[in-house]
Amino acid sequence: MPEPALVPGVVEEVAPHVRRLIAPNPGVMTGPGTNTYLVGDEVLAVIDPGPEDDSHLEATLAAVADLGARLDCILVTHTHLDHSPGAAALAQRTRAERLGFTSRDGFEASRTLVDGDEVDLGRSDCERCTRRGTPRTTCAT
Repeated sequence: MPEPALVPGVVEEVAPHVRRLIAPNPGVMTGPGTNTYLVGDEVLAVIDPGPEDDSHLEATLAAVADLGARLDCILVTHTHLDHSPGAAALAQRTRAERLGFTSRDGFEASRTLVDGDEVDLGRSDCERCTRRGTPRTTCAT
């Protein structure tokens, strides 16, 4: 069975409690666009809010509203321009906490994470860890 097309602006459940929303920033490094993830159920984290793009911001806010959830935090895995600039506007609109492993490249973390930190999302938790061969500011959940 073929993989479904990756379409910007469409929310897709990719695992239990994990939904993907692709930003409209196609390119060599992003493919069809940056993957933004919504993790959780009643309480959500947005992982990698993507570029500063009004349509992606509105799509993210609509996805949160459609789930009937509360956005608790915004997790930035790294501060590349395709992953973190959308955090500021999303935090301003939702008052969600901005979590990251460093403040740089225009991203300001309201809380800095270290190895082993856990983010409580009700039934879905995230734990920060680094992987060999990736930048220090990368995480896996």
